[in-house]
Amino acid sequence: MMHDYQQELAQIKDLLKENPEGMSVTDIAKALKKNKNTTGRYLDILLISGQVDMRTYGMAKVFTLSQRVPLSAMLSCSKDMIMVLDSDSRIIEINDTFLELLHISRKEATGKNITYLRSPEVDVHELVNALATRSADETERTLSFKVKGASERIFKQKTIPTVFDDGAKGFTLILTDVTEEILREREIREWEERFRMMAENIRDALLIIENDKCTFVNRSLAEITGYTFEELWAMDPRAIIAPEDQDKMEPFFSHNKKSVPGPVLADLQCRILRKDGVYRDVFIRVTSARHGETLYHFVILTDVTELRTKDAALVASEQRFRMMADNIQDAVVIIENDQFVYANRRVCEMSGYTFEELMHKDTTALITPETRLMMDELYRKSIACTEPPAKFQSWMLCKNGAKRCIYGQINSVRHEKTVSTYITMTDVTAFAQREQELLEQIAALEKRLERA
Repeated sequence: MMHDYQQELAQIKDLLKENPEGMSVTDIAKALKKNKNTTGRYLDILLISGQVDMRTYGMAKVFTLSQRVPLSAMLSCSKDMIMVLDSDSRIIEINDTFLELLHISRKEATGKNITYLRSPEVDVHELVNALATRSADETERTLSFKVKGASERIFKQKTIPTVFDDGAKGFTLILTDVTEEILREREIREWEERFRMMAENIRDALLIIENDKCTFVNRSLAEITGYTFEELWAMDPRAIIAPEDQDKMEPFFSHNKKSVPGPVLADLQCRILRKDGVYRDVFIRVTSARHGETLYHFVILTDVTELRTKDAALVASEQRFRMMADNIQDAVVIIENDQFVYANRRVCEMSGYTFEELMHKDTTALITPETRLMMDELYRKSIACTEPPAKFQSWMLCKNGAKRCIYGQINSVRHEKTVSTYITMTDVTAFAQREQELLEQIAALEKRLERA
């Protein structure tokens, strides 16, 4: 039936070409010698197919010939892949970009139903399924092609209802290559997921502030502060800092008033006030950076409350040890990996050396030459950490050259790569001298008895 109208449609287009200013339905009907209703139906066909344009002036409708660019010219200029199909899904037109993707000629595609389309390089199965399952109101969707010898190609599919010159209906299929965009989005999502997993599983607390608004907090921050995620997002991030320490934080958040040329790092120690009113000691690192109009603050908090408690206990323990060691009568020396690390006050009194002098001495500097070999052997066995504590009697060489007789014990313990040797010494010089004097008296008495 449509074919019967082609002569009348051609006549109307010729009339409008001769009258570029336009003609009304009445004028066209008079020129064709037909009634207005029949002429109106012809104009509707031309209007739907895009071959004429219509402008309204009051109650009058004026028709002009539309200025159209040939479809083949439009298809060749587009970077998108375009295919025009009729209502039976036969390919009416296809552009070169589409043919290049499919690796087929125009002759192999034109006039063929798309379900029978075969490509040596591309699996078009998903495209055929997408067209077969599309609903009447669906205009866009995303699909992908598996290209032989290459990675996945992803396209945004747009389907546009189309009316041909003869009034027949079909549709135009437009595929826009969004592979790089989609792959980039996937990569970003993967990185975001990795970041979130890392942020949620580190022991340190993390919060991200964008233009003074908290946009991310991890689980550790909620645990350290006692606030819920919702409360942390809603509150001023600086509110978790103890009131007396908030002034310390102000310089690190003042960069939003000026340009930040690059990342700004800052470290400080302060206290936070938990929701339950308990104070916690934290070490804070703030990194500030500007990106466009957004100023980012990345804040990492490390809870050091237990560490500081342990440090305080260790300091107190060390002070007690020093008080005890400095007030006993025995001399105490600690050697770690062949270096003096500690000597109590009694060692300094016995040797005549100051503590600083002893720290720069060789470990054998206090031993007389005649007993050095014996002490070296004891020390070697001790640092092997396989022998029980050993007792010894030796002579100490003092700073002034004098010798003092000492009685002591040596013991070593290993902790990872460090061997610590503890030596305690008792000055028995007076006892040794009395013993020597007694031996000399006995020897003299024995000689007199021999003469008698």
